[in-house]
Amino acid sequence: MDPVPHDRLDRPVVRTVTRITPGKRRPNRANVYLDGKFAFACNLNVVARFKLREGTKLDPDQLEKIERGEIRQECFDKAMRFLQMRLHSRSELRRKLIRNEYAPAMVDEVLEDLARMDYINDERFALAKARSAAAHKHQGRRRALMELLKVGVKSEVASRAIDEVFDPADSLATARELAIRQAPRLRKLEPEVARRRLAGMLQRRGFDYSQIKPVIDEVLGRE
Repeated sequence: MDPVPHDRLDRPVVRTVTRITPGKRRPNRANVYLDGKFAFACNLNVVARFKLREGTKLDPDQLEKIERGEIRQECFDKAMRFLQMRLHSRSELRRKLIRNEYAPAMVDEVLEDLARMDYINDERFALAKARSAAAHKHQGRRRALMELLKVGVKSEVASRAIDEVFDPADSLATARELAIRQAPRLRKLEPEVARRRLAGMLQRRGFDYSQIKPVIDEVLGRE
């Protein structure tokens, strides 16, 4: 956006919107003309938010607010593109937006808008991620909890999701299934080596030792 001119007495000049035309390549944008000359392009949401129309008078403060409003709209649109690809935790989305060089204070404002509109919800995100960890990734509750904490979900929220999703009997059955798949290859090894490798695999998946030992005994034998 061009700097606002001042008159000879160093007073800011109030400018008038003389024309608003739709963007040619991007239908969600508009071209705004001030005093008969093209001044800036902005999102249609910005036009609506600031009630821009022909004849609107704009002083320097208003022009700065419009410019900031345009950047905030860009930040909001960027967040929505991230969310369209997959669910994000609030903390994860915040880190991504700041990496895209949006100011932290503006990012926080956008996140408040997204939360109010229910586009981000860490409780829902944690449940979805925990269910995926259990059903598709075949992870134990410890590994699933670590993954939630890593993306910034609060400890109490993550723990509630894990408790709701992970049933001890189901986790034991998953560990047993994984062990059975590995058994034919492991039985070719020395028993001690086989037990150690199977234990390591199940630990990396996030299963507790209380589940790992009986599974190993069942699949590879107690000796």
